[in-house]
Amino acid sequence: MLTTPLLIALAGRPERTVDYRLTRLRSAGLVNRTRPYAASGSAPFYWWLTRSGAHLVEGTSPAPGKATPNPLFLRHTAAIAGLYVALLDVGPSIGMRCESWRRDELAWEEWTPSFSRVKHLRPDAHVEVSLEVDGEVGRAGTFVEVDFATMDQPRLRAKVARHRDYASDKAWWDRHPGCPALLLLTTSEARVTRFLANVEKDLPRQRRYDGDDHQFDWDELVAAAAAVGSPEEALSAPAWRTSPADAPLTLSAPLTGEVRKYRRLVANVRARRALHERYQQADLANVLAEDPEALASALGDEAAGAAIRYVFEDRVNPYTRREWAEDHLELVTATYRWWVEGDGRSGWPPPPEPVAHEWQTLYRELWINEARTLLANSEAIAADDPRLCRPAAQVAAGELVRDWTLTKEGVTDRRVVEAEATTDYEARRHAAVAEHLRELPLHRRVVASEAALSADYDTRHLVVCTDCAIARHERDDPYGYQHDSCPVCGGPLVAAAARPGVLAPLAESIAAIWDQLARLDGRR
Repeated sequence: MLTTPLLIALAGRPERTVDYRLTRLRSAGLVNRTRPYAASGSAPFYWWLTRSGAHLVEGTSPAPGKATPNPLFLRHTAAIAGLYVALLDVGPSIGMRCESWRRDELAWEEWTPSFSRVKHLRPDAHVEVSLEVDGEVGRAGTFVEVDFATMDQPRLRAKVARHRDYASDKAWWDRHPGCPALLLLTTSEARVTRFLANVEKDLPRQRRYDGDDHQFDWDELVAAAAAVGSPEEALSAPAWRTSPADAPLTLSAPLTGEVRKYRRLVANVRARRALHERYQQADLANVLAEDPEALASALGDEAAGAAIRYVFEDRVNPYTRREWAEDHLELVTATYRWWVEGDGRSGWPPPPEPVAHEWQTLYRELWINEARTLLANSEAIAADDPRLCRPAAQVAAGELVRDWTLTKEGVTDRRVVEAEATTDYEARRHAAVAEHLRELPLHRRVVASEAALSADYDTRHLVVCTDCAIARHERDDPYGYQHDSCPVCGGPLVAAAARPGVLAPLAESIAAIWDQLARLDGRR
């Protein structure tokens, strides 16, 4: 249903040419026309296809109807078409381009929320426009309702309620670039104000305990303008309001906000999706941790195997392992593809060279980090801290140890600890030897050797720590509690008479670590 001025605008031809062609089509019985009553002046002709014309255009004939449509229907339909023509005519000049247009049944939508019946949304038209926002072209959709003061307020409120359900149920999610706004074109500012007041009155109250994640919720946009008779003004002039107290805005202003809102939503969804993918890839580390020994052996490289055992050993906190996996997603994914998907655990195929190389590189990074962490204990190293003997010996041997064993709070001076242990031991040994001599008969006491008794006491009571090499008294304290580990460094205590092997001195291990660091720096 189009008027003569709308056909002239669409055809882009002079009025005489359009009138002449319409007259010929009417003479052939393909179109028909009427001129409804106008309160002032004269109304334009309203044109529509006859059954013969519709059959010629679409190949099928519509159902029989009245010869002349109802005047209200004519006015309503022409107003919707007028908005479309205005978009084509005025839209480009205000930076708004019509990308899609659907009216009547083609614009209707239905959806089925969870555990509910089918819901319907039946606007007069759906239009999607593109406009430039922040230097980039974006799209915004709208549902259009045309009202010539023939719909009462309850009916308009019902339309808004259905649109609000459409937004909250996210029925638009896979159909449109954002939830289409609801635009009402009506007859007067008073009607616009009353409509928007009812929209605000019907807003759902925000519940205090409604969950924490509202990042994907969409606050629907409802706007109205008293420009139903002038679609050009509705597009280019400040005629739209979104609340009763708002100042009028041009249509592009609220649509620009909708484009920005959709961009934020898309960025949020992409970030969530990327995070979910990272979590999924990080979870592959748990599969690799099921049998780290077999995985280390299959890699066939000592350094790579040491890195595997370090990362996937049982003592590693699952959350710590996940954080590590998120920082090394490519390595985890590549290893999983070879070990699980490529069936590398069966012994064939051998690990890809990049996988083994990456684990070797990781080993070097871990070792260098641990070496530097250990060497940062400069005061403890200067004091020959016994607690650093074992971790220093392990790092010097190329092993990987946990960070918490490398950094010590405070400083334990070896000389002080050895002096205390020696003084305590010698005092207890002297008292024990003197007591033993007093208990001997006089004839045996005369021939007894204090040095021999001291050596015998050492055999029975002197123990040494295999980590820090500090000798001290027997494992039993005066209360009968047995100490199996060194009270200073935590290393195992063994009898000194057994001449156990002890770790290299701290200074020697530190020198070896410096040498290895120098070689690695030169290699790089």
